[in-house]
Amino acid sequence: MKRKPKNPAFEELRDMLPTALIINGFAMVGIAVYGIFEGITWRAVTGLLFGNLLAAGNFILLGMSAASTLTKANAKKGQFFANMSYGGRYIGLFLLLAIGLMLNVIDAVPAFVPLFIPKVHYMFKYAFKGKSFDDFT
Repeated sequence: MKRKPKNPAFEELRDMLPTALIINGFAMVGIAVYGIFEGITWRAVTGLLFGNLLAAGNFILLGMSAASTLTKANAKKGQFFANMSYGGRYIGLFLLLAIGLMLNVIDAVPAFVPLFIPKVHYMFKYAFKGKSFDDFT
């Protein structure tokens, strides 16, 4: 029986928490400013919450699939599993966002903002370590 590797996503999410709080703070300020001019709706806040849940879930699934890819018998099976996981995660993300938008319980922009938290986190993390922007694109 093969030993299943530990999911590294939980530690990375803990490291990502300050970035997530900052981005969510800016998003809430944006929602409040938009609300002053257009009227705030509860869907903007639920969209932000839903986007955060999807971003965290997507990141955890990414860690699980990366750990599972390492246990595959050969590189070809591992690559196939990684590609299927990648496609499945994004199809699931699209479907969940589409359902939320069709049921009219979320607004689109606040729901999409948290999905960029990992990219922003790693961009600043590596930029402050002296690496150039080309190292993480």
